[in-house]
Amino acid sequence: MSAITSSSRINPLLLKGFRARVRLKHMLSWGVITVAITAFVSLLTFLTMTEQEMSTREEAAMAVLPGVIVIQAIVLMMFGTGAVASGVASEREDGLLDYVRMTPMSPTSKIIGYLFGLPVREYILFALTLPFIVIAVIISGFSVLTLLHFYAVFFTSVWIYHLTGMVAGMISQKPRLASMMSMGLVAVLYFVLPNLSRIGITFFEFLTIRPTFFGLLQQEMPESMRGTAELSGIDSFRDVPFFSGVLHPTLYTLLVQGFMLAVMFSVVHRRWRDQACHIFSKVGALLVFSGVLAFLVGSVWAIVVSDEAYRQIFGQFGDAGGGARSPESIELLLFISLMIVGGTFLLLMNCATPTRHTAVEGWRRARKIGRTRISPNADGASSLPITLVMIAMTLGAGGLLLWLVSREHQYFSEAPSALSLGVLGISVIGVGLFAQGVRERMGVLVFGVGLFLLWVIPFFAMLIMLAAFEAHVPGAYVGLPCPPVILFLAIGQMLETTTPLDGVEPNFLILPELAEQAGAITLTGAAGYGVAAVAAQAIRAVYWRSVRAGE
Repeated sequence: MSAITSSSRINPLLLKGFRARVRLKHMLSWGVITVAITAFVSLLTFLTMTEQEMSTREEAAMAVLPGVIVIQAIVLMMFGTGAVASGVASEREDGLLDYVRMTPMSPTSKIIGYLFGLPVREYILFALTLPFIVIAVIISGFSVLTLLHFYAVFFTSVWIYHLTGMVAGMISQKPRLASMMSMGLVAVLYFVLPNLSRIGITFFEFLTIRPTFFGLLQQEMPESMRGTAELSGIDSFRDVPFFSGVLHPTLYTLLVQGFMLAVMFSVVHRRWRDQACHIFSKVGALLVFSGVLAFLVGSVWAIVVSDEAYRQIFGQFGDAGGGARSPESIELLLFISLMIVGGTFLLLMNCATPTRHTAVEGWRRARKIGRTRISPNADGASSLPITLVMIAMTLGAGGLLLWLVSREHQYFSEAPSALSLGVLGISVIGVGLFAQGVRERMGVLVFGVGLFLLWVIPFFAMLIMLAAFEAHVPGAYVGLPCPPVILFLAIGQMLETTTPLDGVEPNFLILPELAEQAGAITLTGAAGYGVAAVAAQAIRAVYWRSVRAGE
């Protein structure tokens, strides 16, 4: 009786995962492979360095730590994430997820059960590698507090990736596809996005264990072994410039990873309550957009006002920041920041926009309860209100950064002209409203294909005209439908209308061949997107009349 009572207190999904994935023959095979590989890496490193008299026993034992930690990361982050994604997708395909959804357990308990139950085998394999870490720490004298500090960041990263796998499993219909999708997302999070730190966008870097891994190990390594830890410019455990101050790297890591955990948890929590609901609610999408915008503005702000932050980023490109700053650097930084904001906007707007079926059902439900309108936060409501808010937030953040650049007087001697500011503002508003109007009228597939045809093909044609025929002005006109082209030219034209400070090299971010025509090109593009936005919103308004009528 006591055994039944004690087992009932354990999350049943944890027990289910343990019984399904911790079977003797599987654990023996995977355990032997994991221990053998870990022992090989450890002994190869330790014995080679000691027997060849390359270093002392303490230094050799310390050199074992990175190899074992990499194995642990592969086991938990790659294999564990794949196990979560494929496990959730498999149960969804078999219909078991619907039964679990109907149980009286809370969504939080279900998330915890799957989050730790599905990758339980990987956690056990991780535990099998810990004796090698303990032995290396004992021999080397490596700081236990530093190691615990590292593992705190390590496990928050693991949970982000496992939640990413759960999201992939709930979206994908096939287990194999879900596993591949989750591993692809992990690769993007770990290897692609962190490289944006090289141009000042730091917060993606701290979604990984790389700064903590290299930084904390470097602090404990002897002088003779620190050279290898300094090879990567972005993988360093340093104070992070943020707005007008700096944050401790651990605090900044926990802020960034905490934000990402909250986003992933909210997505999974919504899906557990209703499989048919949107990935984000309207309010949730605004909160996510606000968080990304805050981290982004904080990073750019620090580069604008701090000489040390500026040197840290642009010193690697030959601009050490000693004296007047390069106008090209701020233009490039603003453009990349706007592209990140634009990508985030498209993702969130797409996730929060209802299908026709969802919108019609929302209106029918509202009429049944005697309401004359849908709740603005309901899945069936239009995404136009949050689109307007996100555009306003983007313009506000951009205006704040431009004011900061003008106030610092380190890039330009005068503020941008009202005309150039207006062209950039109309371009941002036009692109946003056009994309929202088209997306609300069309499904996801048609929307994606349509944007590819309208945005990517003109961009390809522009590149061909520039590379093959050096037709710069005609090529720029051809590429105007692609938002990055018009936004790049608009930012360049806005800041190049100002007079550079004495001692600053002329700004050639915009090709000299385009300099004279840049104003006319950007004005044409802004006018074109203004007309396109009005047309898209008019079509959207007609569409919503039929939706309200239930047709």
